[in-house]
Amino acid sequence: MMRVPAVAGTFYPNDEEQVISMLAGFEKRARPEEIPGKVIGVIVPHAGYIYSGLTAMYSYRALSRSQSRDFLIIGPNHNGYPSYSAVYPEGVWLTPLGRARVDEDLARDLCTKSRNIVSDKLAHAMEHSIEVQVPFLQYLFGDDFSFVPVAMGDQGPQASEELYRSISALRRDVVLIASSDFTHYEPHEVVVKKDMELIERIIDLDIEGFYRTLRARGVTACGYGPIAVLMHITAELGGRMKLLHHSTSGEASGDMNATVGYGSVVAYL
Repeated sequence: MMRVPAVAGTFYPNDEEQVISMLAGFEKRARPEEIPGKVIGVIVPHAGYIYSGLTAMYSYRALSRSQSRDFLIIGPNHNGYPSYSAVYPEGVWLTPLGRARVDEDLARDLCTKSRNIVSDKLAHAMEHSIEVQVPFLQYLFGDDFSFVPVAMGDQGPQASEELYRSISALRRDVVLIASSDFTHYEPHEVVVKKDMELIERIIDLDIEGFYRTLRARGVTACGYGPIAVLMHITAELGGRMKLLHHSTSGEASGDMNATVGYGSVVAYL
């Protein structure tokens, strides 16, 4: 089973040399602080590389220090359907950098943990939030990694807690990649203010406050469920979270009136 890319040529180049050149440029510019512990997960954006690629690279530079090469990439299902968490079950994902292998055993095991975690490759066919992460992993690790893609439909508190408990029950040393952009289509200053309020809740591992801030402040982060899952896991393990980089699309496009926020956050022990 092979998933062909849905957004190569739009969100990122459909050419190996161009992708490598772009990622190498981000790598040179991204200078994250030293992480004082074992990296267990990251929050990364999933917009077009020209807008969010540099911010994403901050997380991936931190991730490159991880000893594990097994990744669980959780992104939002932007279609909102199906409502369950859809796991891509097997095979490979094709990108301009080659083939990336899905960990079939881990995917199968995860699907046994809850009736709301379902093997479903069709839910991933056009979803970009996970696809855009794969070339970063290929750039850093070549073919020396495997991953399991999970697209969350329902991202509410109960769904995120259920997915977190299911992942915790795997008893595997997997690194979690939570894919999310932050506030959408507001002026740069508004986006920065709203995003930082939400990121404070993330850093504090305040899950109730995180969901409350989403509602009360109208923060339109699209992958809030994956973020909450990582917060749960970090709290359970006694870890910490740290902001590495924040930007908005306006910094790349020059349009400061309708911007999208991007954050790079690392979770570590």
